[in-house]
Amino acid sequence: MVAAFIGLALIVSCVGLVRSFERVSRSDAEHAWAPPPRAAAPPVMSADTGVPARRLTGTLNHFDVSEEDEMLESPPAPRRPRLAGYLSINSSPWAELSVDGHAVGSTPQIRIRVTPGRHHLILMRSGFQPHSAWVTVPAGGTVRLTDITLAALTR
Repeated sequence: MVAAFIGLALIVSCVGLVRSFERVSRSDAEHAWAPPPRAAAPPVMSADTGVPARRLTGTLNHFDVSEEDEMLESPPAPRRPRLAGYLSINSSPWAELSVDGHAVGSTPQIRIRVTPGRHHLILMRSGFQPHSAWVTVPAGGTVRLTDITLAALTR
């Protein structure tokens, strides 16, 4: 008996939900923007880029506060992504590595992804003198520094 009551309540709730969705869908369809009929217009060249632009005209939605005529330009051509470069660093004894002031971890470190260009490396370990180096990493290339030997501090 309880299961039948729960089932009936579930069905009534679902029917109410479907009907409210239909009302919302109908009201959205009434306010939808319909494009105006196409008018033949000569292509317009943008003064800034020389790229053909289109002029759109039509009736705007009552929520839109922009001007009726809006000049749209083609999006700029996508920029080619720069290839990353990589660092592979090892030291004897192991050390904490930082690249451009950001801690990376203990050596050895293999294929650390970096932007192409110049980078500052610092290797530090307690009881040893810090090691500092500048490297230039080419786009798509790997710079390997594997012969770093830290000098012990003398007292």
